[in-house]
Amino acid sequence: MIELTKRERDMMFAVNTHTSSPFPARLSEIAKKVHLKPPTVIEILRRLELKGLIIREKGMIRLTDIGKKKCDSLVRSHRILETLFVESGVDIQEACSAVSSFDYLVQTDAAEKISKLIGKPEKCPHGYPIKYG
Repeated sequence: MIELTKRERDMMFAVNTHTSSPFPARLSEIAKKVHLKPPTVIEILRRLELKGLIIREKGMIRLTDIGKKKCDSLVRSHRILETLFVESGVDIQEACSAVSSFDYLVQTDAAEKISKLIGKPEKCPHGYPIKYG
């Protein structure tokens, strides 16, 4: 199991948003997206690289296969937890914000059990698909 900090999770999401682009993400683009200074971004990227989640080469940054799976798992957990909160009566924006503060700490198997408990939803409250492995 690969443990992440909130900043590492946010950095992975920032790198992942460039997957639709024909070119991998660059440091300056990521720094702007996460609102951090480049030296801080470099340190977080170094930690992610040591964990085998990203590759940095020639100024380009991309997720490894393991990183893609971890990112998908994080997104799935977030959407499942968000759905649980909304179904419990929490406002959708408040649910998203609250879940973002701890979703990276929830283990995959716990999120899967929660998903089963709430009927294995196909979409989160925002309408995005919940992809199951």
